[in-house]
Amino acid sequence: MILDQDYIDSYSRDFSQIICDNHFINKGYISGQDIVELTSSSQLNLMVIRELFEDWQKQVDSFTQNPYFDYKDKAVKEALSDFMIVLSRAIKIEQNDFAPLLSKAVTKTIFLAVDPVAFIEEILDERHEKSTAYVKELQKYIKWYTQMWVPAAEDWASESGDIIWKQKLYEGLEKETNDSTQAVSLLAPLQDVLSLDFDKLIKEVPQKLKDEPVPELVEKVEETVPKHYIVEPSETVIDNQEEEAPKEEASNEDLIETIDPSIVWAKFDSGENPYMKGSITHLKEGMGINQRIMFTKRLFQGNPDLMDQAIIELDATDSFFEAIDLLNQSFVKSLNWDIHSEEVMELLQLIFRKYDSV
Repeated sequence: MILDQDYIDSYSRDFSQIICDNHFINKGYISGQDIVELTSSSQLNLMVIRELFEDWQKQVDSFTQNPYFDYKDKAVKEALSDFMIVLSRAIKIEQNDFAPLLSKAVTKTIFLAVDPVAFIEEILDERHEKSTAYVKELQKYIKWYTQMWVPAAEDWASESGDIIWKQKLYEGLEKETNDSTQAVSLLAPLQDVLSLDFDKLIKEVPQKLKDEPVPELVEKVEETVPKHYIVEPSETVIDNQEEEAPKEEASNEDLIETIDPSIVWAKFDSGENPYMKGSITHLKEGMGINQRIMFTKRLFQGNPDLMDQAIIELDATDSFFEAIDLLNQSFVKSLNWDIHSEEVMELLQLIFRKYDSV
């Protein structure tokens, strides 16, 4: 799963410009109450406030590092706390300062909607000090997928170990994001302001992964593929139709090009793919919510149950070649896949990552 950051950044800037033009047309600044009511997406409004306070907290942390004063003194702490409360009621931001703040919040809101696991992982991993207070603070601002991320964040605060809290985060995602269109629904209020193209959210697979393999690569496939994955020619799923004696007219299904596992393995194993990120045990581990949307919509006819069943069957295979054979026999032909398409390439990447260390 690769999000197109350039498209998201462009969308966020344009969205911010529209909102700012509307708000500042008769106003010189925006207040805290204005931000709370800024858009019809309460999550976006809260994300703006979170960005504001995060930036403010960094300034306070830097301020309290001054070596000439005792900021740990009880009276100083209380005075500083009172000062921050008073200051929070006096938010006053001009357009030039507010526009980039809003743009950043839009980017993070999209990220949260489309890939909540990666979003929560990132904001927790970048936090040096673990505390339940920080989790409670996050709950004030992050209102989406709470049943998924709060239990995991509480484990994170208790220092239960990365494996435990991240596993709980992933399991929570499966329970709460079973509808592959949920991200679209969450971001609907943003679309009321500016249309968001979900197809463009996903970065295009590099063209070299879609091109036909060069002859040298095919010739060296037996050296590249682990011995226990090599299949005799008679067993290999071949792209081309047999060149034997003429047969009756081929059906449309017979004319559909299938996936050659040897070529695909060699292509990914060559190290040319910059987006490959480590091996995985189960396919769902490497699949983000935007990939689920893409696979469901483009490969499985908009049927999330069909996609889930396919993933279960693929996970049950014993080798890369067996998984590709399953794809060819059960899905490529019957669902009329274009095997060179972006979505097929991303699915093949996931399957490769599952088996490349076996």
